[in-house]
Amino acid sequence: MHRHSLLLSFVALLAPLCAQDEEPELPALPAGPALVYEDAFPAHAGWDRPLYVAFHSTDKEHAYIVTQPGRVFVVPRDGLKKEQRVFLDLHDRVFLDNWEEGLLGFAFDPAYADNGFVYVYWSEKIEVQSGEMGNGKQAKSNRQSVVSRFATKAGEGGRVVDIADELRVMVVFQPYGNHNGGTIEFGPDGMLYVVLGDGGAANDPFGNGQAKNTLLGKVLRIDVRGAVAAKPYAIPADNPFVGEEGARGEIWCYGMRNPWRITFDRATGDLWCGDVGQNRLEEVDRLVKGGNYGWNAMEASEVFKLRKDRSVPPGVIAPIAEYAHSEGLSITGGYVYRGTAIAALQGWFVYGDFMTLKMWACKEDRTGGQHAVVTLARAPQQVSSFAEEPEGELLLTGFDGKSGKVWRLVPAKK
Repeated sequence: MHRHSLLLSFVALLAPLCAQDEEPELPALPAGPALVYEDAFPAHAGWDRPLYVAFHSTDKEHAYIVTQPGRVFVVPRDGLKKEQRVFLDLHDRVFLDNWEEGLLGFAFDPAYADNGFVYVYWSEKIEVQSGEMGNGKQAKSNRQSVVSRFATKAGEGGRVVDIADELRVMVVFQPYGNHNGGTIEFGPDGMLYVVLGDGGAANDPFGNGQAKNTLLGKVLRIDVRGAVAAKPYAIPADNPFVGEEGARGEIWCYGMRNPWRITFDRATGDLWCGDVGQNRLEEVDRLVKGGNYGWNAMEASEVFKLRKDRSVPPGVIAPIAEYAHSEGLSITGGYVYRGTAIAALQGWFVYGDFMTLKMWACKEDRTGGQHAVVTLARAPQQVSSFAEEPEGELLLTGFDGKSGKVWRLVPAKK
């Protein structure tokens, strides 16, 4: 998600933490299907930090390129056409003080064809204030994460977002600038799923991941149908912690560090996640209702080394796949592949590492627990995110300064 100079600084800071224990020995992985990465929009020189591509059935000829600095561009799906226009421009509102902040999430309302609404997750600078954390302490900060609903209107060349017509659905105080999460996805159930990291810094200093009184370190599930300013969302009655004393009803699952990204399997409705690790391990999870994924008592399958005084909570769910920091330092979760171009990937969850550009796919074994993992061809740019085309083919968004690209996964020629 970030520029090369910042990456090098981050790796230098992280190295002492990674070196405190030897990396776990993981078996060598078999190679997956041979594939290459094809420039999906070769007529375009690139974008400044693209991290999502959206599509909608009301505009079948275009793709919507979401960029971290705050703009969404509309381009022809025919990548040989050079046209481009701005659909959304929040660049003068989005806070970018930390390299993990910005415009992080975008979604069309399920009823967009009728109501014209879009949803955006973005970072905002505020006056310094205090916020309650998971351990009952207070933190002071000048930042927050915002989920906004915007209306659209007719504009030159097509519809555009009307930033004057905003409903703030959710505002969450952030104690630090990193670990924002940022995915917003409408599930097959029509509910909006919102992803929040643990609040940032290192080690989850406030214990937000395991604390149910805070939204930080969670995946949330809310109902935004019929939202108005007085009630911007409703909490679904079947959420797992509704009615539990001291728990926020919005929570769908918890124990997350910095989920980047979550996606639904279009065939099964299952929810998948890549959760960024800290000292030793990156992890892939399948998220279930009420699930606890361990942070900060656990880091992937291990007891978290800097929290030896903490017992492991009962019922922690183990990851489907993980990899050590000898292989990569920042997971980017993708999709369960449901396209047709790469038949051997059908049903496999594809993911990559932002730092090393390594790529993998995993397949869950729900009966025997012998999950499979294979390696894929190295990505052409830093793996900032993935996207799914309407036909099920996979796209990868890559960072390279202001020349970030969108790449399509295609089978290698024999």
